[in-house]
Amino acid sequence: MALPKDPRQKMINIMYLVLTAMLALNVSAEILNAFNIVNNSIVTSNGALTDKNNFIYQQFVEQMKDNAEKVAPLKAKAEEVKKLSAEAYNYVEGLKNLIITESGGKDENGELKSQSDLDAPTRVMENMKKGPELEAKLTALRKQLLTFVEPKDQAKFAKTLPLKIEVGKSGSNDHGTGPKTWTTYHFNMVPTIAAVTILGKFQNDIKNSESAIIDDLYRQINAKDFKFDRIRPFISLNSKNLMSGQTLTAQIAVGAYSTTVNPTITVNGQTITATEGLATYSVPVSGLGEKTISGTITLPNPAGGEPITQSFTESYNVGASTTSISADKMNVLYIGLQNPISISAAGVPAEAVSASINGGTITKRGSGEYTVTVSQPGKAVINVVANIDGKVKQLGQKEFRVKRVPDPVLKVGFNKGGSMKAADFKVQLGLAAALEDFEFEGVKYDVVGYRIGVSAKGKEYQEGEANSAYFPNSVAASIRALRPGDEVYFENVKVKGPDGIVRTMPSTIFKLN
Repeated sequence: MALPKDPRQKMINIMYLVLTAMLALNVSAEILNAFNIVNNSIVTSNGALTDKNNFIYQQFVEQMKDNAEKVAPLKAKAEEVKKLSAEAYNYVEGLKNLIITESGGKDENGELKSQSDLDAPTRVMENMKKGPELEAKLTALRKQLLTFVEPKDQAKFAKTLPLKIEVGKSGSNDHGTGPKTWTTYHFNMVPTIAAVTILGKFQNDIKNSESAIIDDLYRQINAKDFKFDRIRPFISLNSKNLMSGQTLTAQIAVGAYSTTVNPTITVNGQTITATEGLATYSVPVSGLGEKTISGTITLPNPAGGEPITQSFTESYNVGASTTSISADKMNVLYIGLQNPISISAAGVPAEAVSASINGGTITKRGSGEYTVTVSQPGKAVINVVANIDGKVKQLGQKEFRVKRVPDPVLKVGFNKGGSMKAADFKVQLGLAAALEDFEFEGVKYDVVGYRIGVSAKGKEYQEGEANSAYFPNSVAASIRALRPGDEVYFENVKVKGPDGIVRTMPSTIFKLN
């Protein structure tokens, strides 16, 4: 609109314009001063963030001293975050310096000479295409930083990460033909001090995002560790059954447990309920010697994924209340046999116990189990000692009777003499010697010789000498011809038992019917 031609009115209009310009200048000065205050605050904040981030990086170094294997991969990621963030931060710092230079630089006090210059930011960021270049770098940095977050947390971090590349809701161009570009929205025709402040804000976003990522990486060092909030004393004794002269040893420790996470415990196939981190397993014990219990402890993985399972095996000894020496086959030792003996001592591990015997030999077969062999009838004494705390201690002794294996019973087939059917006798091959009702199984006697006589009605008496269990050939025909009423005699029968001694058995007669 043209000014009125009237001089008075013209003067009034000129004064109005001057006053309006002066008012505008005053508002601009206040705004510029406000930008200065904000920019200085951002610079201070960036310095504090740098110090804080450097402290976290130093903590990675300290953690490496304690557990390098676990920390090293996370420290390497943190170093990569530091490198990427520093590159982006320095690039933005370079843009700030370029805009300041384009606007006329700084005065001798370090203040911007042209804080209100609107051309420099537009020229650098739009005309020189530094704005799109910055947008691309910040977008790439954001994507790279999110890759250092665990997949399960990426969606959460994507929402909260300070570094965001976006245009405000009011961002439309001056012509109304569409939304402003990111560069235009932030840097088109803004004062130099405003552009520097905006770039400082992006630097602050970079520092804050760097801080969020490395904090999360540092958290991961102990993320898979269980947080124990209670302690309990544990006392383990070397034995709860001690003898005079033994030494009591107690191992005392403090165990930590969680009141919020109870493990799943399985012992010998049985699941045990745990309360406040502790489960109790009880079972009656039986048998003598060393026994074991085994199982697993399973805890949820604090970091998610498969549960953590640990196996365990613990051994214990079962013994009698006092020293026990017993023959497994009665209180008798038999000559020529492998006599099994069980020996146990309360409160003493089976591996510390040893035994000896006079008049024979004793051999250890297993935990608490021995084999004794003797050679002379009469008595034998088994003596038991134990190595306790490096000293040999007498535990006890026991006397046993030593006997020969009982005489066998002479048999032809299943018959032990007396009446026997002729038809049954004729099909037998010889004379046998068998033990009946004996404690040991599998003990055998061998028939080594005998004299046999066959008395058949109406026939001459036949005799023969055998040097084995089989009937001799000299009487084979007579045996095949046996009939009811005939008799067969066995005399001077020699048998050999497990002790190797040949015994003479009483004569026996079979009357056939």
